[in-house]
Amino acid sequence: MVTLYWIEESLAGLLPGLWMVGGVGLPWALAALSARQWRSRALAAALALALGPAWLTAWMLILGVLGAQLDLRLLTAEWVLIGSLIISVAGAAIAWRKRRRYASAPRQEHSPLAFDEKLLVAMIAIAVALRLIHTAFWPFTVYDALWVYGSQARLFFLEGMIPTDIGYYPQFVQLQFAYVQLMIGAISDHAARMVIPLMHIGSILAAYLLGERTVSRRVGLITAALWSLHPYVGQWAYRGDLEIPLTFTLTMTAMFFLSAWREDNDYTARRADARLAGIMLGIALFTKPTAGAFVWGILLLLAVELIRSRFDPGRWLARFRLALWTGLACLPMGLVWYARNLLLGHEAITLPKAIWLTRALRNGDYLAPLLVAALIACLALALRHRLRRRELTAVGIGVALVVAGALASNAVLFPARVDPPASYLRAEEALGIALGLLLIAFGLRETVARLISPRAAPPLIAVFWALLLALPYFATFYISYSYHFRLGFAVWPLLCLPSAVGLAAIFRRDKIQRWRAGFRRAYHVALLLVCLPGTVAAATNSNWNTIWLLRDELDDDFKKYEVFNPSLMQVVLGLQGDANSFAREPIVLAPGEERLPFFFPQMRIVDAAATTLDDLEALGATHFVYGAKAREAYLAAGVNPIETQLIASLGRHKLFEKVRAHYHGTFSYELYRVGDLSRRRRLPDKFSADEQGVAGNVFGDRLRVFSRGAFPAQIHKTTPITLQLTWQAMRKLDQDYQFVLHLLEADNGALAQAWRLTTAAHRHGYYATSHWDIGEYVNDRQILYLDSETDRKRGAEYMFALAVWDPQAHRYLPLFVDGAPAGEFLRLPGTHRLRSGTGN
Repeated sequence: MVTLYWIEESLAGLLPGLWMVGGVGLPWALAALSARQWRSRALAAALALALGPAWLTAWMLILGVLGAQLDLRLLTAEWVLIGSLIISVAGAAIAWRKRRRYASAPRQEHSPLAFDEKLLVAMIAIAVALRLIHTAFWPFTVYDALWVYGSQARLFFLEGMIPTDIGYYPQFVQLQFAYVQLMIGAISDHAARMVIPLMHIGSILAAYLLGERTVSRRVGLITAALWSLHPYVGQWAYRGDLEIPLTFTLTMTAMFFLSAWREDNDYTARRADARLAGIMLGIALFTKPTAGAFVWGILLLLAVELIRSRFDPGRWLARFRLALWTGLACLPMGLVWYARNLLLGHEAITLPKAIWLTRALRNGDYLAPLLVAALIACLALALRHRLRRRELTAVGIGVALVVAGALASNAVLFPARVDPPASYLRAEEALGIALGLLLIAFGLRETVARLISPRAAPPLIAVFWALLLALPYFATFYISYSYHFRLGFAVWPLLCLPSAVGLAAIFRRDKIQRWRAGFRRAYHVALLLVCLPGTVAAATNSNWNTIWLLRDELDDDFKKYEVFNPSLMQVVLGLQGDANSFAREPIVLAPGEERLPFFFPQMRIVDAAATTLDDLEALGATHFVYGAKAREAYLAAGVNPIETQLIASLGRHKLFEKVRAHYHGTFSYELYRVGDLSRRRRLPDKFSADEQGVAGNVFGDRLRVFSRGAFPAQIHKTTPITLQLTWQAMRKLDQDYQFVLHLLEADNGALAQAWRLTTAAHRHGYYATSHWDIGEYVNDRQILYLDSETDRKRGAEYMFALAVWDPQAHRYLPLFVDGAPAGEFLRLPGTHRLRSGTGN
């Protein structure tokens, strides 16, 4: 069993989290709800889980921004606590005034939960408990949490403010992580992550309330189960990414807005719900800018309502005013971060890099929530009313077309469709799905018409409005961001609602009670088995072949970071060692690598695609990180990295010392320690004392070479021969000259062996002469071996001769020694005797 240090660290974060929700959020939840709504504990709890973090992060944002402007540490535990106390007292005072109305509010009687409903609640509770344990077990490990949320929280803790150079993502999640660490007075991943389960529980309550308030309690429970017990949700619920908090806030927005949209409620209550929907939308926008796509959903509802009301302004304006209330209520929280960015000269919204848009898969798998809902609706209707043969045929063909069209782009079945654009849903596949849906609708039209009743209409209308509300967000996700399922989480509860209504119709409570006992037991067992993968998903990896808590080697955070970031952690290890031993703070050039600031929040880490040694020298960089992410950054900037002077120089051992290297699939990294770059402008000291005989060797008025010759003097076929050359570019070179080395017999000049030399060769290339700066000295150390198959005279003496080949002119450059022509080959100092016997 792994060590349990993480439990103690995590417990420290519980009290700040409870104060945020119970001390700040609950008073304001009660203040925002009507006394009648206090009876709904789920509603009050969900609202407390949203408003508590919203008030605290808003207050912390004020402190952080003001502190940066005044250059004061205002983001401290004392100031945060004082503000939260004032906010809590204000909310409690407003709620206190409503207490009498709560006492007189009528109680709503609910029937006891059915056994299958209790099973769903139990499985959700077990899933939440497992996810809580694994939230505590893990530090931050996923890319975005290391890059933005966890990293910025550490920086805010250390700086006591929000630095003015911070832009990009809004701060709802980051400031919650910072809040916990401020309260405990230390940086701790495990403590900070204790707010993650709160947001996850909030998303489950929001999904339940969406179904419960729009249709029924049973539909709400099924909606919550469909959302929370999905295996993908289980594996992302404890990661610390934005998608779960965004799902929470947008589902709360949808729940309140759809409640306001219903015409069977009092208009005053509808207006209050519309305002709460706006507040929730503002929190969503303070979480992630993609929440703005939800605004298009509201506009779509208004457009459809305008058509449905036949352009009657009297009917349409009532709902328009509700949407207007929602829009106005979202502005304070929703726009504050983007306004701050504009005032500081940042982009209001930083859109993802264009390369991400090209990775959207747009295949049938991502249409699954909608298609499954359609199939469940077919099943519900078929089970409730016996279909005629003609109807059954149409529905059967339609279902077959839908399934075939969706599965045709599945990468598991068809590996060639794994990457875009091959993954895109083809026209014939989309046509097959559309034709299938039309056949299903045609086959069920009479049955639906017969079954529609005043009792059945409200759930169907609620589903219709919910799907319309989700449609723009889902379309944006499908077209631009469908490279990972989690990016569509925000509207999953809305997309689950139709399936929940269908499943509630298939498995009606009264119908199940009439089943035989054996059937009921089989149904309950099947329900448990269906829920089980999502329940335990957090406990295992994505391949379902390891149980995290049983991994004995995961006994500290470094090893846990390594599980998901093995190459990166080697860079971290190297930088930590140098940071402790260097006389000055390291300056790291790490193109495209965005996660290093998490481990070194106050270290200067430059994410720039530098291309020259002058760029590196101007930064004063002490370290350079090159790898897969750097290559992506260069290519995104329109630069081929291996064609740049900087990358070509990595084999120059006097300038770059490779400290760490790790190659692990996509994420491979090399950490270099940068030497004194100014030395490339100085002749090495070994030549400065005596330049006679070596300073005047020039090839074609372009290249000067300095050399003391090769060593050792006694060589063998297995003995490495070291040749140290120092070159100097006398003018800017426009091509890659090639260096040719010959081994000659000393007595007659016969060629014994030839080499083509590449300067400063390394894993990614070599330092081609086209990169050399005018006047630059290039030290090149070559390790040579004799060809064992070449017949040579033992005991004979040999010498080396060097030339420069011009590949464009197909000739050697002429050699000048002290200004006089000297042929093409420069004979290097010293002779070498070929030893007999075996080498060492």
